[in-house]
Amino acid sequence: MMTRGKTCLLKGFLLVLAATARSPAALADTVTKPIDISDRRQVFIDGRFMTRAKGLELTVHQPRKTGEMTIKPDHEWETGGVGPYSSVMKVGDTYHMWYHVMDTVQWHTGEKNGCICYARSKDGIHWEKPELGLIEYKGNRRNNIVVGHGAAGAQIGQDGVMVFLDPNAPDDERFRMLGRFDVPVEAGQAIHIFSSGDGIHWKKTHESVCTARPQEQGHHLDSQNVIFWDDRINKYVCYVRKNRSDPGSQGRCIARGESDHLGGFPAVQDLPIVFGGDRDDLHHGDTPVVDFYMSAAIKYPWAQDAYYMFPTAYYHYINGLAEFPKEVPTNAGPLDTRFAASRDGINWQRFDRRSFVPLGMKGEFDWASTRVIWGLVPDVSGREMYLYYRASDWLHGWDRDERNKRLLAEAGLNASQNIAVLSRLVSRRDGFVSVRGAYTGGEFTTPPLVFQGSKLSLNVDTSAAGIVQVEILDADGRPIKGFALDDCDLIHTCNEVDRAVTWKRNSDVSSLAGKPIRLHMTIRDADLYAFQFQQ
Repeated sequence: MMTRGKTCLLKGFLLVLAATARSPAALADTVTKPIDISDRRQVFIDGRFMTRAKGLELTVHQPRKTGEMTIKPDHEWETGGVGPYSSVMKVGDTYHMWYHVMDTVQWHTGEKNGCICYARSKDGIHWEKPELGLIEYKGNRRNNIVVGHGAAGAQIGQDGVMVFLDPNAPDDERFRMLGRFDVPVEAGQAIHIFSSGDGIHWKKTHESVCTARPQEQGHHLDSQNVIFWDDRINKYVCYVRKNRSDPGSQGRCIARGESDHLGGFPAVQDLPIVFGGDRDDLHHGDTPVVDFYMSAAIKYPWAQDAYYMFPTAYYHYINGLAEFPKEVPTNAGPLDTRFAASRDGINWQRFDRRSFVPLGMKGEFDWASTRVIWGLVPDVSGREMYLYYRASDWLHGWDRDERNKRLLAEAGLNASQNIAVLSRLVSRRDGFVSVRGAYTGGEFTTPPLVFQGSKLSLNVDTSAAGIVQVEILDADGRPIKGFALDDCDLIHTCNEVDRAVTWKRNSDVSSLAGKPIRLHMTIRDADLYAFQFQQ
């Protein structure tokens, strides 16, 4: 089941400008106020650092599937499978997982058959489901249930949760869990928040922090909604499910809001859409057949001004497909995970829109659904990152009723194992997008930068035959003595997340700290993922 990471290109942003102008005269018109990057890591998700470029392309790298069943149904309260509205985070030396499960295979009717369970790990690979004893399930307290079946005073159906760490909360509420379950409001759907000091003992602390006004078949908030503290703007932000009225579709899309406190978000209907389907997404005739379920949006914690989204694309079966000549199953179809990136969390680059976590081969446990859950964690070495995705061999809508199961089975789209699990994905650190240099070579020059630090490090992969060099220029584009391209030692035979750049074996750039400079980088048959001035 292990697959090799694939790549895709950012259409519309192939960096193949006619010439790379390095003279002061050519650069003068691009001089702006220097970008203060201090000693923060910088990733490549757009053209921010490329005022002059040629022979380059931005390339998206799919994560590697491990084929592991990281979290799978082991207990009676998990027999219906693991849900996609689950969360993971690393705090200190411990990895925490809050995952949603059902104890019935008929999810659509199991209004009180769900719960949130807790697991922990020391490496993000091997997970323990501790016996917490918080609530009795069918006469037994030996379980890892933390919310639902009466735990935390709540009852849960097929809705799961999202958990984030709130830096503004008191210690006994630092973990925040949001979901649509419990205390429904008559005015419409709402997100409520439970809080915890340890991630295990939860209490309801905030009701209706985000709401949707009553609307016939609105289906707003019907997803894994996301809230977190954005330290770039010092506000809470939400990414929530909103539905447009597209003909023949529920028009699932992602809306975003801001608030200076937990709550205070406008009603979903009043929030602007920041991610959704358009004419370039799949249509059958004039009918859109792909929309986007959940965002899994995060602010990347290890670089400056970087946001990533892992939206779930849902292809829903409609009339006219050969597999369904007479009847079409209700609200059914496959789902996979796509990728987008942003500098501000509002304007998103969708790159070439290919699958980021593709479906497995028919018969494998993820052939019907791959949905990334919320959370990105580092591995213990700091060289790699882990995502987790809900993998299933049953399609959206399979659990709705016996009619759907009959129609899907007759079309050869049945669930052979009837399994839903969480599985681990692996990426290199900063490894979602790289600047790739052409086989014959490419280069770019940054706008003026001001940094702090004593050395320049690159996250770079040259493999066997690639090379990278870096030149430091003054703000007007003139090479600085001692840091010219000819002085730079070739970076080759290199696959490292922190490779120091040297000029005649000297890495010390502290004499340039605090002064406006430009970087001129040449990249041949190599991938550059990030750069950082370090102490």
